[in-house]
Amino acid sequence: MLVAVLGPLLVGRLLCPRLTLALFRRYSWMLQGLLDRISPGLDLRLMVRAGNRYFRKAFAATPFSRRVLFLPFCLRPLDCPADVDQDMGLLCTGGCPGCEVGRVRDEALALGYAAVYVVPSSRIMHGRGLLPSDQFIKKKIKAHAPGAALGVTCPWHLRNRLLAKYTLRGGNYTSVDNDGPRDKTPAPLQGVLMDRQNCRQGTVNWERVRFCMTLGQGEAYQAALPVVEET
Repeated sequence: MLVAVLGPLLVGRLLCPRLTLALFRRYSWMLQGLLDRISPGLDLRLMVRAGNRYFRKAFAATPFSRRVLFLPFCLRPLDCPADVDQDMGLLCTGGCPGCEVGRVRDEALALGYAAVYVVPSSRIMHGRGLLPSDQFIKKKIKAHAPGAALGVTCPWHLRNRLLAKYTLRGGNYTSVDNDGPRDKTPAPLQGVLMDRQNCRQGTVNWERVRFCMTLGQGEAYQAALPVVEET
């Protein structure tokens, strides 16, 4: 069991992503305690890495027009002028100098992504009638019935909202139920963990986001991207 889970640490590569996911699903709380002794949040990083590896081919095979991208509200600059809408999230229009949120949003839409949402936080913006972020995401997945989804999230939100409610204790691990026909396979996910859980000025490896976002663009395009450590 430990060899499958700790493979990336022991030999520098993920040995059995499917087995790693199965072990995390069955022994998540035990592994969390064990791996946190090595490095805080290590269990989440390994889960994301395994999930990305396992679903990468299916994600890459999904047309851009059937993908959605979710970015967290906390990645925006503190002086962001965009308003927040209950249904659409942050009303980013792009074009602000130095803002990676707007830049990546524009890049995803240029690729042909069905939708890009900057997900607001009801914990930060009290009294605005906002849905909790996990419910906002679930609502949009149900509305779009995407073929695949890419999400950026912080360790706290992944552990306490997404994993606790929808995956480890629920149905398909690291895939989303798009409420489509019964015989339809749940949409594969790719995920990028933020560098830390800072609710007001978060940071993420944007090149990792771009790498996942452009999967399926072609080998030449992927090779031209900066080399980033595999999630």
